Amino acid sequence: MSNRQSSPSIVNTGAGMLTVSTTRFGDILIEEDRVIHFPEGLLGFSDQKTFIIQQHKPGSSFYWLQSVVLPYLAFVIINPFLGEKDYLKELPPADQGYFNGIENGRTLVLALVTINPEAVPPLTMNLVGPVIINLENRTGRQVVLSTTRYTCKHPLVLPS
Repeated sequence: MSNRQSSPSIVNTGAGMLTVSTTRFGDILIEEDRVIHFPEGLLGFSDQKTFIIQQHKPGSSFYWLQSVVLPYLAFVIINPFLGEKDYLKELPPADQGYFNGIENGRTLVLALVTINPEAVPPLTMNLVGPVIINLENRTGRQVVLSTTRYTCKHPLVLPS
């Protein structure tokens, strides 16, 4: 059992704005419509249902999937197509439906990134369990692909 205490990290400031407390970025003011709802939570975090996407720093390919409830809970994420341009090719029909809307910009696909400077390669991304976000209704879901040639520790090599 953890002794880690957390206080509510989200405050509605009115006028459609929220203040979200984070351990990485401090208190940030965001538009309420930036909140993404994950009805099922994320794998291993089924009780965490609300997140925002926060850019790591200007010009970076990396972002953070930041909990709006737990200030210390955030995941490094990236567009998987930056490291694997053929990611969705050869998916079985059972998995193709997850990605409806990607071609017209209604669906965003993200991969969770693991950073381990001691490992080779030091950056990997989970291509078996992508995070899929419907941008129209701001709902997200982490899915597990039934069949894929990729792994949950797929080497992440960004183009130079």
